[in-house]
Amino acid sequence: MRLFICLLIIVQGSLAFAGTSQYLFLKKARNHYKNEVEKSSEPEKGNAAIDSALKTVIDSSDFQKAYSISCEIGIFLLEQGKHALALDIYNDIRQYLEAKTSKSKEDEKKISSMYNVIGAIYEETGLWNDALSMYLNSLQACNNTNNEAGKAKVYNNIGKLYFSRNELDKAEGLFEKAIVINKTLNKRQELFNNYNNLAGIYQLRHNSNRALEYALIALNQLDIKKDFYDLSIAYSNIGNLYQDLGNKPVALSYYEQAARLQGQHSFQIALIRSFTSISSLYQDMKKQDSATAYMIKSLKLVEKLRNPSQTLFVYKTAARYFNKIGNYKSAYDLYSKYVALNDSLEKLNSITKIEQIQTVYEVINKEKDNKILQQKINLQELAIQRQKIILITAAALFLFFIYFLFNLVRNNRRERNRNSLIMNQSELLHQQEKQLLMDQEQNLKLELDYKNRQLTSYALHLVRNNEFVQKTTEELKHILLDLNPRDKDRSERIKQMISDLHQYSSGNVWEEFRLYFEEVHQSFDKNLSAAFPSLSPNDKKICALLKLGLSTKEIASITFRELRSVESARNRLRKKLGLDPDVNIQLFLSHF
Repeated sequence: MRLFICLLIIVQGSLAFAGTSQYLFLKKARNHYKNEVEKSSEPEKGNAAIDSALKTVIDSSDFQKAYSISCEIGIFLLEQGKHALALDIYNDIRQYLEAKTSKSKEDEKKISSMYNVIGAIYEETGLWNDALSMYLNSLQACNNTNNEAGKAKVYNNIGKLYFSRNELDKAEGLFEKAIVINKTLNKRQELFNNYNNLAGIYQLRHNSNRALEYALIALNQLDIKKDFYDLSIAYSNIGNLYQDLGNKPVALSYYEQAARLQGQHSFQIALIRSFTSISSLYQDMKKQDSATAYMIKSLKLVEKLRNPSQTLFVYKTAARYFNKIGNYKSAYDLYSKYVALNDSLEKLNSITKIEQIQTVYEVINKEKDNKILQQKINLQELAIQRQKIILITAAALFLFFIYFLFNLVRNNRRERNRNSLIMNQSELLHQQEKQLLMDQEQNLKLELDYKNRQLTSYALHLVRNNEFVQKTTEELKHILLDLNPRDKDRSERIKQMISDLHQYSSGNVWEEFRLYFEEVHQSFDKNLSAAFPSLSPNDKKICALLKLGLSTKEIASITFRELRSVESARNRLRKKLGLDPDVNIQLFLSHF
């Protein structure tokens, strides 16, 4: 993931500005910058572009230049780890813009950018809930002005916030939203950020191949002739992924490209990360001397830079490294420094939190004062109109009361007549509905009796057909036994006839019977299966025949089984149904 500073607004316009300004946020920004530079004994502590702008006298009424230099100073302070001072400047800019009575579209865009920057500061200092609130304010401002580019930046920042909370699915969805917008607007620089962040998600998911795919897509978005910082970040990330994949020579090549760019262009913070990455790679390659050399380089550079957050990272990484190689004294010293610095950073975060709460409290108090003042004005206006309103209201109430009494008498008379008519019609309708229900019930009963008779007739017809088929089959079998074995033609013909009869008797008859039965007794199979789920299809077939009132002998004839076999099946069925010997099974099945 890139540092949040890379996600800040792109400062527009020239940095050439100086002189006494009417903008208080610029005065505060200049004071914070000078105080920070004066505290340092190092000449390079300042920023040449800012120094030049502050020495040049330009029209002090130029808001755009005041805005640009103030934002640039804010970024400088963030790079120095002065989050509270930067927050102070950005909050003043936001409040100035929000207080304007007539805001242009550009003003709204700047307000959105300020919310985005402030959210990034809160995120950097660990105030995640406050950061999310600021990002949502920025998103709302972008929606109000149809600022699609701004929305994409906010989606990316909220995605980073969820990433830091390890809510990877939410983060991925937001990065993909940003990609859709930035593709439409052809924002290649922003696409680099989005794809690079997706690579970070898949690296955390331990899917290095997919992460490498996104990292290479991110690299393709950059201009190798000018995007030096982003190129160095991309090379470093790709090197890290190749290291995860075990391709150490390629990983080292990318790390070295990143370090070379960062050294050439003085990207000190990124260079520190590259040194620690190269040290880690040499550890994997079992080259302890090289690993130690790069770790020492990172320590020297971070102590020279004096960036608290980066110093904390290097101290912790170096302490672990020296502990691993057995240099316990160095490990102990570095860890002690890490603990002391970590405590001071936590204190700084607490201060930032207090300042934020105080700012919010002041805004709330101002809003309360405005509401109280408005209420006093409203009360005065109400007092002037109160007497007129009371007189008009009294007259209106009197007229309404007379009208109400007149309508009440008239409506009562109409209501009595209407209720009498409704009662008569309701009684007549009730009698008609009752008769209709009785007729329907009788018709359904007659229809059910008719279908039951048809179904029973069909079953008995099936019995007679089966008896005929069985008898004919037995006769043909006797004829076949009496034939001369040499009379093969007749023997084959008789066998074919027996086979045809078997097919006739065991074809689709049962399926037709089942469909017809379910049409008459629609819920029988469903209710029976629900009550006794262990019943087999054959058990259900016997239950259906018993429900029709067929005897054991008739069932035996229909199913081509011996009488004794059917009786055994019937006894087993009684056990499955849990029936006592004195319970009539046909009567029991009639309830389903």
